[in-house]
Amino acid sequence: MLVTALLAAILPSQQATARPGTPLHRLTSGGVTATVSSTRASLSNRDVTRVWSLTKSGAATVILSGRSGRSMVRPGPDFQVSIDGVTTSSITGWRLAGVSAAHPPREPGRPGSQLGASLRFHYFLVDPALSAVDLELIRTVTLRPGSSVFEVSSTMVSRGTPARVTSYSLDQVWTGSHVPAVVETFHGGSDWRDDYRHTSRARGAFDREGEVVRFGRSKGIFLVSQQRSGSMSRVGRDGAGRAWVGVDWARDAFDFGPLRTDPPDYNRLDNPAYPVPIRSRLLPAAGRLDLGTSYLGVYAGGADQAAATFTHDFVAAAAPFERSVGVNTFHPWSHGPGMTDRNLRRQVRIARRLGVETFMLDDQWQGGDGGESGDWRFDPARFPDRNDDGTPDFVTYVHRHGLALGLWMSPLEFNQASKTYAAHPAWACAPVGDGTAQVPDDAGLGVWDATNPRFQHYLLDVVSRLIRTTHAREFKFDFMAWLDCGTHDYADYEAAFIDLVHRMQRTHPHVTFELDETNDQRSWPFESAQIGPSWFDNGHLHGRDTAVGKLLHDVWSAAPWVPVESIGVGLYDGTLSSTASVNFLMPLAMLTHLTFWTDLSKLTARQRTRTAWWIRWYKAHRDEFGRSTYELTSHDPLSGKGWAAWQLGSARQAFVFGFRQAGGTRSAHLRLHGLSPHASYLIRDVGRGRGLGAVTGRHLSRRLRVALAQHSAVVLSLTRR
Repeated sequence: MLVTALLAAILPSQQATARPGTPLHRLTSGGVTATVSSTRASLSNRDVTRVWSLTKSGAATVILSGRSGRSMVRPGPDFQVSIDGVTTSSITGWRLAGVSAAHPPREPGRPGSQLGASLRFHYFLVDPALSAVDLELIRTVTLRPGSSVFEVSSTMVSRGTPARVTSYSLDQVWTGSHVPAVVETFHGGSDWRDDYRHTSRARGAFDREGEVVRFGRSKGIFLVSQQRSGSMSRVGRDGAGRAWVGVDWARDAFDFGPLRTDPPDYNRLDNPAYPVPIRSRLLPAAGRLDLGTSYLGVYAGGADQAAATFTHDFVAAAAPFERSVGVNTFHPWSHGPGMTDRNLRRQVRIARRLGVETFMLDDQWQGGDGGESGDWRFDPARFPDRNDDGTPDFVTYVHRHGLALGLWMSPLEFNQASKTYAAHPAWACAPVGDGTAQVPDDAGLGVWDATNPRFQHYLLDVVSRLIRTTHAREFKFDFMAWLDCGTHDYADYEAAFIDLVHRMQRTHPHVTFELDETNDQRSWPFESAQIGPSWFDNGHLHGRDTAVGKLLHDVWSAAPWVPVESIGVGLYDGTLSSTASVNFLMPLAMLTHLTFWTDLSKLTARQRTRTAWWIRWYKAHRDEFGRSTYELTSHDPLSGKGWAAWQLGSARQAFVFGFRQAGGTRSAHLRLHGLSPHASYLIRDVGRGRGLGAVTGRHLSRRLRVALAQHSAVVLSLTRR
């Protein structure tokens, strides 16, 4: 047995599996240890420990502790799932067949996903009330080196019979009902709403829409769901203290996508007959159903450390997209006559001089006979290939100027003139997708059935062809409105598309895939952030005259739980003015997925010089920005008034980005986080190139005074000596 345990620790292909009556097995990788015996299983590193008790009936979490070693939870089952109306849990209705310690699988687009160690819990359904249903459930719990977050994924497998799954907890622990809770609920759809993040507080029992819940004050635990936002995405705690994050499909009736945009419900229709279910997930006979991924973490040192703990782990294991500098053509060229090879060459030349790295062609690069949306070939009228080498001349021009190419696509939609649609009408999402195809639109509004295997193969080939022929390094995927297609509901449709993107990432690991989140719920926040950047804001102000305030609001809404560098917004998109200079807008853009959305030729010589300076500084320091963002001000900047500030970096090299809009006090007193209390930090005003002295980390954690005139910004560099 000792030899078996050593092999399990050394060989990635080996697993240590325990059943009742077997002795201890252990696997250690990168400082993470997974241990399995006949009665217990544990997963730990120097920062956190989770322990389960094991019986034939199942597994229950009995210890969850941080560095103090003191458990923060009471013993209890770690999941609950309702199948065909029968509620089961990790200790009722299932038989635990075994627990395995293994190296985590490498997931597509996530090079950090294979680090650390995992426990794999394998269950068989044995509930007498579900005797006609034959199912397996596989739950994988992963802990990575230096992390205080357990990532949990659950997959249900049919052994021949179908089943309906109406609700489930992705993960759960048992806390005291008196522990205060904070719920974060996220929404996409910036084209027609501004309330992207809603924070609420709770005590006692509650069941709320949300993707994040934190229990505790200066220390405690948190649960995060990768499920996209919507009424079915739930967090809560019952009267017995069961705290969970999960999904309740019975609450959801319909998602109108971008077709209905009126508050307060916007595009959602909640189930008026709840708890009687209208919608659920179908596990087909002999099929598989991915229930989703969640995160359970332990934090200490202040409430702000909860989000920092999560994002540090989440970003480390997520798709590695670069903090690049890009241009997108949609503003101001859109579908107009300026979206051409001839007009855009000047933009490429200016972009190169500024230091831009990626030039993205948005909608209308495609077109012509056999090239429309759905066919995905360059429009020869806009982007000719005069030497017939198979590559449009403009693409060659972009590469010759040292820029990477990006391409917009609406991969799930097609133009009514699409030759592919004419040849394969059965690939459309019937009947809705055929109907929307008749709506006149340049891009095309017909909808494919994302669950169709032949369409999937075709789309994967299209993306591979474009990468092979144009060397595209980034794609922006737009118009993902989830629909019910025949026997598949829109949850199946969404899952199929996300799986398609993951397959693209597996085939093309060096390509960035960006999802557009502006028109409806789509996949924001954590499902899309795990894939790559999100194009988040098209600049719709909804009657407000606060364009800059809205951009700050976008960052404020994401931070601190969603990586701010994943938020794509338009730089200089009608915002350059006497009250919003380059020295204000560039620091703001550096927090985000930096993308110009403007006619670069209209920048003055002074604006170009200053923009290029900021880009050079950004490139030199972006790798020091770190994985977490601290929110230093609580005020929502959407109104265009007052202060907004964030902290990036690490204990060795930190940065403060501060912004003062109209009004507000001349100075703000900020409390910094995560610095070494006894170390001395040299403070430098980056934009002005001035040193401001040295201060201890302890002092900075209590107060950093920053003074600004109205409509100005500052970037401070804090370097540990």
